[in-house]
Amino acid sequence: MATSGSVFSDTLQEITNTKLDELSKRRYRFEEAKSALLVYTQAEDDTVKRLETLSEGVKNCFAIPVDRAGKVITKQTKHPRLETELKNLDRFLAQAQCDPSVSAKTLHAWEQSLLSHLDTQSLKFQYADLYGKLVTEWLSDSKKEQDAATDDVEMGDTFEDVGDAAKLESREKWEQMVFEPANVDEAALEKYLHHLFGFSNEDKKPIRKALKNFQNAVYSFEAQLSTQNQFNIRSLKWVIQGLHASDLLSDEKREVLKDFEGNNIILNEIADVLNMRMSALSSWTWCADTPVPVEMRRKINGIYNIHMHEDLLQAIFLQYIGVKWSVFLKGAFVTFRNTEGAWKSARKDIPKADKQRLGYYLGSLQREPCLQSVRTKIHNNNYFMAQLMGHEQQATSAVEGDEEAEYSTEYAGTTSFKRKAVAPPAQAPGGYRHRKVLSRKAPRISSPAFSPSSPFMDLAAEVDEEDDDEDEDEGDDIRNPMALKQNLLHLLSTEITINKRLYGEMTAFHSVFESWNPLLPHKTVHTVLKYLGVSELWLDFFKKFLEAPLKFIDDDKSTPARTRRRGTPASHVLSDVFGETTLFCLDFAVNQSTSGSALWRVHDDVWFWSRDHSVAVAAWKTVGEFASVTGTQINPTKTGTVRVANNPDQKLKIDKSLPEGEIRWGFLRLSPQKGRFEIDQTMVDAHIEELDKQLHDKPKSIFAFIQAWNTYASTFFTSNFGKAANCFGREHVDNMLATHERIQRQIFSTLPQGDQKVSSVAEYLKTAISQRFGISDVPEGYLYFPMELGGLDLQSPFISLLQIRDEVPESPSELLGALERAERDAYEQAKTLFLDGHIQRYALDEPLWEPESVCDRQTFMSFDEYVRYREEFKFNHHSGETRLPNVFRQLMKRPVEKSIDPDDSKVWTAHNQLGGQANLRGITNSWNSMQPYWRWVSMMYGPEIVDRFGGLNIVDPGLLPMGMVTLFRDKRVKW
Repeated sequence: MATSGSVFSDTLQEITNTKLDELSKRRYRFEEAKSALLVYTQAEDDTVKRLETLSEGVKNCFAIPVDRAGKVITKQTKHPRLETELKNLDRFLAQAQCDPSVSAKTLHAWEQSLLSHLDTQSLKFQYADLYGKLVTEWLSDSKKEQDAATDDVEMGDTFEDVGDAAKLESREKWEQMVFEPANVDEAALEKYLHHLFGFSNEDKKPIRKALKNFQNAVYSFEAQLSTQNQFNIRSLKWVIQGLHASDLLSDEKREVLKDFEGNNIILNEIADVLNMRMSALSSWTWCADTPVPVEMRRKINGIYNIHMHEDLLQAIFLQYIGVKWSVFLKGAFVTFRNTEGAWKSARKDIPKADKQRLGYYLGSLQREPCLQSVRTKIHNNNYFMAQLMGHEQQATSAVEGDEEAEYSTEYAGTTSFKRKAVAPPAQAPGGYRHRKVLSRKAPRISSPAFSPSSPFMDLAAEVDEEDDDEDEDEGDDIRNPMALKQNLLHLLSTEITINKRLYGEMTAFHSVFESWNPLLPHKTVHTVLKYLGVSELWLDFFKKFLEAPLKFIDDDKSTPARTRRRGTPASHVLSDVFGETTLFCLDFAVNQSTSGSALWRVHDDVWFWSRDHSVAVAAWKTVGEFASVTGTQINPTKTGTVRVANNPDQKLKIDKSLPEGEIRWGFLRLSPQKGRFEIDQTMVDAHIEELDKQLHDKPKSIFAFIQAWNTYASTFFTSNFGKAANCFGREHVDNMLATHERIQRQIFSTLPQGDQKVSSVAEYLKTAISQRFGISDVPEGYLYFPMELGGLDLQSPFISLLQIRDEVPESPSELLGALERAERDAYEQAKTLFLDGHIQRYALDEPLWEPESVCDRQTFMSFDEYVRYREEFKFNHHSGETRLPNVFRQLMKRPVEKSIDPDDSKVWTAHNQLGGQANLRGITNSWNSMQPYWRWVSMMYGPEIVDRFGGLNIVDPGLLPMGMVTLFRDKRVKW
């Protein structure tokens, strides 16, 4: 029996075949009529009669309707300009028949215009036919790939392939992790939690109170979940939308979900079943007779994710429970953090004597907004328990290829991958890292994959000189873990720039937990949840969820299922719940041990920095204690410390307790001497080799090649170079541009393309099209235009980078220089006000307080005392843009793409002619709504397209099989 998804695909395939068949017939009829017309007109010597014949023939070729008198009826076809031209030409020819003053030159121009319309339509049909052949090639190669995958499964262990051998090796290591329980000392963990939450210290009553409130909230929440009719049409729709956005389901199950989503009768039936399941929660279990299938998916960054494939009803049920717990816990943890006296503040406790002196010399000072308040807002609004959901319908944003590259010391300093087995193996959240650098697909968005992340993720808002108290939380409707990590790089770079200049140094460490999802001990999860007040009913349910009976989809029928004893399943919201709840203990422990400093964390990826070296030592000690007591491990390959000095020639000593190694992210390495992130070209070389291999091994389909290129070269490389920001400086943008150029030259100098040598992806594709389909002189716009206009949607990383290059300051230190000068000027101004007796003290707590010493009463404070608490106060006497909080924001700020300017050319006119077309992406009729990237593409490549195709449509609307193209474009790239 065919599934809903397969019926949908088959129907779409049938529609596509019909479209392509009809396109072929229309092209044949047009070319036949055109050829006959040209032969007939060439035999006519009289120019006017030839024009009359040509005009009538053009009407026939384009199916332009006429009335009984033979006059053109306008607004009846998709060729309005031609209709008007033919209508006017009929009247002009009437003049030409009787007016000898109509010149031969004018008649020739009319004739050439009509012939141009015929040639343009032939070209449109040629490229429409090419598009159809490219789609057919794409579908054919996709089917071959699927058949090959089926054959591989059938061949089993006898099939020898390097890729499959590596996949098997990864599977074996994963199985060694998840099917053996972890050795966790539960008593020691309970003692750790007892100490952490203040039960060993009478002075920590606020913490105990916050914990008690948390436990009470858990009790109330569980009571809410026990009420009847949890599932209804409204709740099912947001659950289904969440599943669509996750990696949990196969493409086929997504298509079935689409059918569910639009059918309220089915949704009501599902709600009834799941409500019965919820009411019998205590007896819920995985079906013992039917183990949960698991599948390995290879990602672009070299990780094998192991995904469970439970049935759809089970997936909906677990998604609902996971989201409910996630939203509740996010709110409960925020309440805990906000409980007075529980969470230590990053703000310094300024001694009373210092406050009195500041007030005496400077008058009343505001404590907000200040740099510390800006930092706190960023951390609280974006990084505190970031993996949990703020509300039920919160979406996760991701783009295919926007994944962090894996670094291994085993290929450091080489030009190729030489990853050997490491024990225990490293892995990204939810999956197992393998030695190849390789992707799965995330939901596609309309903008190019390499464009900046959603605006709310840009933590540095515009500087408003009138109001520095900006809201750092610019929205919580979308979660984007990669964007959060990119911003961490900007935060660290900004902090290094500020701290080394103002205080002489800064210490930072970065670490990632070893295989967090597969290695997270079930006992640890159980102990933490129990301590936080989760009841036995739910603890038992979570235990059964974690201990799923698993069996790989390609195993023989006789292979028995095995019960998971360790780790959490990838892509489940409940896995995020267990992970974040456990890691909350680490966040809180670091906060307590460092007197309020923040651990900057995205899931299991932790960062810490401080200008006080001893504080960094204390934080790292806390991380080690947490890992030890929870049975988790630190990945040494992804762990390192840097202590940066303002003087690049000065090498500051690093405490032996801090981890050795470099601070890295993606292709970036933090230079200890310069204190800035640099692109590791050796690591880039290794990935160039991998991309070269992938492009050699890819199916020969042009569309498949472009999809792979866009994902790897445009998105993956660009993401791992780090998003441009003011704190990185212009040199970083120039390095990205140079590296992208090198990638293309190296890839296409070796990629076979007959006897021709090419040096870019554009040259390669034009040569491939010429050799395969016999079409030469392909315009470059055809490659870069969106598919909806008949283009190939090739993406260029150069355009977005060039649009921001000049918007980035040459050196981030320029801003610090301006700050220091402003501080000196403000100090002198404050000194003058004090000496002139103009200080207003009436708003102070102690307005009459004076220093005891006569000298102190008459002598203004030193500059060092003046700036001692610069991070704790808003100094109103600073000019707006040079205030420290605003300098921080400016350094964090990402450049805005500077759009290309429109002109009054034929391209601008062609944009307006797109007004009647629906479902356009990228290039549309509205210039203002287009992204800067597409404006550049339109103005750079548009003139040639308009000249050759008469407008921005390379293929006439309606001739493109966009349904099938969209379906395949939204599927995962397989590597």
